[in-house]
Amino acid sequence: MKPEAASPSPGPSRRLGAWFDLAEPGIVTLKTGKVELGQGILTALRQIAAEELDLPLDAIAVVSGDTAVSPFEGGTVGSMSVQVSGPLVREAAAELRQRLLRAAAMRSQVLAAELTTAAGRFYRDGAPLGDTFWTVAGEIDFDAAISGDAPVKPPDRYRIVGASPRHAGLQDRLGGGVYIHDIAPAGMLHGRILRPPHPQARLGAVAADKVAAMAGVLHILRQGDLIGVIAADEHTLSVAMERLARACDWQPPQPNDRSRTVLDILEQHAGQDSVIRDDPGVADAAGDRVEATYTKPLIGHGSIGPSCGIAVVDPDGISVWSHSQSVFALRDQIARVTGLAVDRVRVRHAQGAGCYGHNGADDAAMDAVLLARAAPGRPVRVQWTRRDELVSEPLGSPMRVRIVASVAGGRITGWEMETRSGTHMRRPGWNGEINLLGPAAAAGGWSFERQKDLPAHNGGTKNAVALYDMPQRVTHQFVSDLPFRLSALRSLGAFANVFAIEGVMDELADKAGIDPVAFRLAHLSDPRARAVIERAAALSGWSDPCPPGCGLGLGFARFKNTGSYCAVVALVAVEEQVELRRMWAAVDAGLAINPEGIVAQVEGGMLQAASWALKEAVPTEGTLLTAETWKDYPILSFAEIPEVEVDVISRPEEDSTGVGEVSLGPAAGAIGNAVARALGIRIRDLPMTRERVVDAVMNS
Repeated sequence: MKPEAASPSPGPSRRLGAWFDLAEPGIVTLKTGKVELGQGILTALRQIAAEELDLPLDAIAVVSGDTAVSPFEGGTVGSMSVQVSGPLVREAAAELRQRLLRAAAMRSQVLAAELTTAAGRFYRDGAPLGDTFWTVAGEIDFDAAISGDAPVKPPDRYRIVGASPRHAGLQDRLGGGVYIHDIAPAGMLHGRILRPPHPQARLGAVAADKVAAMAGVLHILRQGDLIGVIAADEHTLSVAMERLARACDWQPPQPNDRSRTVLDILEQHAGQDSVIRDDPGVADAAGDRVEATYTKPLIGHGSIGPSCGIAVVDPDGISVWSHSQSVFALRDQIARVTGLAVDRVRVRHAQGAGCYGHNGADDAAMDAVLLARAAPGRPVRVQWTRRDELVSEPLGSPMRVRIVASVAGGRITGWEMETRSGTHMRRPGWNGEINLLGPAAAAGGWSFERQKDLPAHNGGTKNAVALYDMPQRVTHQFVSDLPFRLSALRSLGAFANVFAIEGVMDELADKAGIDPVAFRLAHLSDPRARAVIERAAALSGWSDPCPPGCGLGLGFARFKNTGSYCAVVALVAVEEQVELRRMWAAVDAGLAINPEGIVAQVEGGMLQAASWALKEAVPTEGTLLTAETWKDYPILSFAEIPEVEVDVISRPEEDSTGVGEVSLGPAAGAIGNAVARALGIRIRDLPMTRERVVDAVMNS
């Protein structure tokens, strides 16, 4: 069957052939717009398809994130792949099985209701018929729309969904050779764009004659403030880029006050207020008050492998390989910049080093396209340097959260929360803009415009409304013109909001003289929320005495207040610095498609949250980003990883929800509360470094 032509789409295709292909005997190929980022999504979707088709898992192949073949499903974002794509795959697979049954029944002149299927064969009264899925597939109209009428299998008959098979391609990923960095098409060249020393710097004169004369340097590209090199090999490229950097005269931006911190800048820029929730009586609440301000710094993705992209430009169009999470949006912006129709641009997802959010992957791909236009017919590979990654990728916005709350008689009587941040969304195409560095630097009119955040209860307001039963007034102060490149980073605003909410919940519990777990349960009527808190507390031995010098802390949230539930308990020891010893979590994601996959995702989120909470902050001098190496931006090391235990509460009667971001806010809250218990002093500013611990003790 011919691949479905790529075109902008408002939603997923309803054509059966957009989802499944039976061209290869013995294999059903599932096509999905979602991509694998290490979260196990392709395995989970294969499980759903195999379950509905009564096939073994190894009979389901997958094509993922190929804009020329895959159905449009937006980006792989928001912890929504299983939640949104899963039902679509289930519905399409049920439709495919129904159509195959009808085709087989027609051939055998029996009723479709008399037939059953197993392993791709048809049976009547237990006896196999001569046909298989593949022998009757040619009689199905794959161009016809999915009706939505095919019955899906009830959960009590699941055999594959709910099991934990190994993730697709895991062994290959462990051994390497499958990542975008390993792709080497014949005739491949190497290129790189030189980034300015400051985002607002302008490129003046360039004395590049000696660079152009180097053996192996094939082309120097200059368009406005964009300058880059194409070379025959990586070593020549590296030397050429060093020489080019010395040959460029960058004109500095307006004076930069290097004494201002990121949080100074966040407060000094104007904010736009919007009320997210406003319950009556909050301002007049009686009782003991807690007033607290919590902060989160500017943070990066910290991907171990730097961003990479490969592009080929030829008369037929442009082919791109990228580890982007948004291959369709990237395709659309490449078409827009190059002036091609979208069906002449093909973006194929390739494995990256792992990243949740908008890192430099899209930029590296666009860099490759801009350079490849100067070398028609030759693949051009762009791999960012570590410095590029640290200073040029989009970053997670700094945030400041202020809460004033009151408690009387063991109940929260009022809660006022004000959360302040920049944007959490600037992916390619967002707000109608290209949002990529290369086009913004080139003289093409693609400069970055004024920032816009996601709608309420997303972006900076994600999880700003607490799930607890209490009167709340929640305000968001959006700062639209922060002088940093900001975009999506795992959990968006939920990380800081939940960190602050859970810290104040402990502070209120202390005011009320009530155990923090009991205090939370007293403010939760949602039985699923109560269950994860009770389970996490039980796993950790919450009521047992804590070792000397240590502290236990708990954090809880339901991601977006509509997704999965998660509670985390952390055990820390604190002397001059925080030692994270153990972590426990309970998670409820509804129907658990792959329980071990859920565990892996929750564990990963907890460890990334620990790294953010204890170590990570982008170093700056005013608006200048100064990091060069990992020494300047340390992340949690293998030696610092604590023992982690995760328990999955599966609820087959509930819809599946995503878990990629569910544990980050609760983990930060748990660590912050554990530090407060161990130290006797609360640290409200992240990260909780050795310097902050010492300052807290000295100033207490």
